[in-house]
Amino acid sequence: MRYAIVSDLHANAPAWQNVLNDLAGRGVDRIVCLGDVVGYGPDPVEVLESVYRHVHVTLMGNHDAAVAGIFDPSVFTDRAQAAVVYHRERLSANALAWLRRLPYLHAEGGFHCAHGDFTHPKSFRYLIGEEAALASFRAVSEQLLFVGHTHLAGIHVIGTSGVPHILTPGDFELEAGKRYIVNPGSVGYPRTGDCRTSYCIYDDQKRSVCFHQLPFDLDGYHAKMQAIGIADDPWVEEKANERRLETVRESVSFGNAVPEEETASPRRKPVSRWILWCGCLAVLAVLAVSGLFFFRAGKAAVEPDPAIRVPAASPAGIALYPLKPQDKNWLSPWPPALGPGEPLDGWTYSFENRERQHFSTGLRDAATTLKVRNEQHLRVCVETPLFDLSGTGVKAVRMRGYARTGNPFSGNVQFRLAFFAANTDGTPVPMRSKSFELNPSRRKGEADVLSLNRKIPLPQHTVFVQFSIDGMFEGSLELALPYVGAETVSTN
Repeated sequence: MRYAIVSDLHANAPAWQNVLNDLAGRGVDRIVCLGDVVGYGPDPVEVLESVYRHVHVTLMGNHDAAVAGIFDPSVFTDRAQAAVVYHRERLSANALAWLRRLPYLHAEGGFHCAHGDFTHPKSFRYLIGEEAALASFRAVSEQLLFVGHTHLAGIHVIGTSGVPHILTPGDFELEAGKRYIVNPGSVGYPRTGDCRTSYCIYDDQKRSVCFHQLPFDLDGYHAKMQAIGIADDPWVEEKANERRLETVRESVSFGNAVPEEETASPRRKPVSRWILWCGCLAVLAVLAVSGLFFFRAGKAAVEPDPAIRVPAASPAGIALYPLKPQDKNWLSPWPPALGPGEPLDGWTYSFENRERQHFSTGLRDAATTLKVRNEQHLRVCVETPLFDLSGTGVKAVRMRGYARTGNPFSGNVQFRLAFFAANTDGTPVPMRSKSFELNPSRRKGEADVLSLNRKIPLPQHTVFVQFSIDGMFEGSLELALPYVGAETVSTN
């Protein structure tokens, strides 16, 4: 049996079609996709329909889960979040239901597959480095493992020494006494620098793995992204500029002129033209009246974002009017003492594994801090109720804070603001969210400090906001109380 292993198609139809064309001549029996059919790219419907027709097994990727509404996209970059919204709007209910049913793991033919890693497939961890490879080798027993997610083709090998080592992608045959983790690379969003799509074929009779790279229409992809209004990552722009061919002659036409009577459309009667104009004016009038109604009602006609949850504990929000003083921190202070399982007043928090994650409070520089310790790479989320900005005139929010990491520490921490409009009955309608990762300090002697200080303008129609801290890490983290408050207030 010959298996094609593909991953990270990311809604890039030309790149995916190139792979299918290549597979048609290679005698492949089955196609296995490691996930991320959607996300990033401009062709979610076309690619998903093709995968449904041609791919035998498709796994759940983090972008698939985000578009399907079962994974929080706030950890994504702004452009990736924009793509999630774009894809969700264009895919049918049947498509989203199919995405939600995708499995996280798959085993057949003596090999095992996941999108991220095998220790916790639903967390979509990146398998990078020897430590992550060793953890996945220990989590499953098969000799040959396939993962995607990083977009970087490569091979992790472990033998009798028990220490994994990394090899650059290349064809090989499985050897007795050795185990392998293979990343086939990305079909639709390669990050290798040469902008070639990558996949591999596993032959279980020859016990061989072969890598294949193909070019794709990067200029066409770039033009499609511009057409839908989603910016590319800088490397795509750079590569598109590098690949432009020099113009050696001016453009001329080599075709015969087409007679005008063959191209001209039949003339419409003047009466038809007037009817058309009157119809257009009527439509514009209806739209204008509708817009005036919504403006006067003072409520936003927005499409709810199902990926953002409305807190059940305080759906009405905490009223901030009047702002006294205007620079007051909206966040409740950390409690001086916090025992295991005790509530965090003014906040809600969630653990991924309560046996391996611990909360406490402490004191640093005469201020109370929140301490979080994760015994392994796990997620923790701490969030506020909704804040009701009605009548305050707030146009932007200032968000700042810092944290200290223990040694060792691996992972990331993000601050997030979620924005909500309001229905006619005043209930919140989730619109969108923005996330910002805390970055290491550049000051000398502060290598263990993560910090953030940002001004965030409020989107149009914002009535409620919610602040949250979202971390995915292993080790210990000590959080000073963040500041979230009004940046500017309208005097009108």
